[in-house]
Amino acid sequence: MAFVPLFPLAQLTDQTLRKVKVAGKNIIVVKQGEAVYALADRCSHEDYALSEGFLEPGKICCSMHGAAFDLKSGAALSLPAYEAVPTYPIRVHEGMVEIDID
Repeated sequence: MAFVPLFPLAQLTDQTLRKVKVAGKNIIVVKQGEAVYALADRCSHEDYALSEGFLEPGKICCSMHGAAFDLKSGAALSLPAYEAVPTYPIRVHEGMVEIDID
């Protein structure tokens, strides 16, 4: 794995999401409690930006039609989506949020 630093963890507020672009990919980074997650910034149902959606405990919901996705696995949790969204390995190392997109 080749982790790439994104930003200091202190810049990621709990219960919010942050859009980043890494190697041409639009990604959202989410912090809930002590956990940090990274998912593709697109709903698998309508190719709509998940960064326009909202967070609930353990999931992100698309604002277009309400499809929900598990933050950890990207699995679709509710219709109208039935396909998962890609997730990426992410970690906090020496105070920096780092992602592996390979």
